[in-house]
Amino acid sequence: MAGIRRKAVYGLLRVYKLSFSWIFYTAGARCQHKPSCSEYGAECVARHGWWAGGWMAFARFIRCRPGGSFGHDPAPASKPDVPVWQPWLYGDWKSGGRPLPEQQVENPPEA
Repeated sequence: MAGIRRKAVYGLLRVYKLSFSWIFYTAGARCQHKPSCSEYGAECVARHGWWAGGWMAFARFIRCRPGGSFGHDPAPASKPDVPVWQPWLYGDWKSGGRPLPEQQVENPPEA
């Protein structure tokens, strides 16, 4: 049964990416995150299941708006420990910039 629900969530993400995302793009609204919101949602569902991953993706979709968050925002590696009856706590609802991680070169070139 969980496989069917997960496929349904992937289907909804696909519908979003092929329809609403294009509508928003032509209206001038572009995703302000890396990775994009649909990629983030698919990764959250793959890592954390349809329930927790769905709430994480929903919170990200809400944040992706003018005045919301922007920048580098990868899917969380671990699922927060929250009660089942408070699913909204799975999502990150904070606005503001998210800087890119520091790029460090292992072997810098010799001068």
